[in-house]
Amino acid sequence: MAACSGDDDSGDPASPEPRATVTEDVATQAEAEIQAVFEQFIAAVVEAQSGAADDPAALFEGLATDETIEFNAGIASRYADQGIVRVGEPVISDVTVQVVDQSGVVSACMDESGWTPQLTSGQTIPPAEEQLTPHPVVYEVVESEGSWLIGNPIEPGGTITC
Repeated sequence: MAACSGDDDSGDPASPEPRATVTEDVATQAEAEIQAVFEQFIAAVVEAQSGAADDPAALFEGLATDETIEFNAGIASRYADQGIVRVGEPVISDVTVQVVDQSGVVSACMDESGWTPQLTSGQTIPPAEEQLTPHPVVYEVVESEGSWLIGNPIEPGGTITC
């Protein structure tokens, strides 16, 4: 019995460590992938709302779910119809990623003060009040066919402050 007991004891400490390392590495890799997709998604939002893209929906392919693509392409189309573009870009900070299995949440602080709306004629439009100060943005993320996609926005509530 002592030999069995000794074998169990010597195997136990080594077993959890590799599993924990693999799990942490996978989680860290997923978080890095999600952060990269989020950054590309924000860049696509900026480009879509700049009025420079002929097909705003194409900017989001491989970055967002179909519903999120439709939503963002719709905003860009409404802006184009109204002769509105956004100039500059927002400042994104404090990006946080949480992953659980094949889904997760990405949140960040967004400062839109340097990303101003204006008419295509160049006339500046006063920004919406919520765009005047940094504010939280939160999106669901989902894994689809081995890639992470930005999903629906989530109301941040009072859980995140910027």
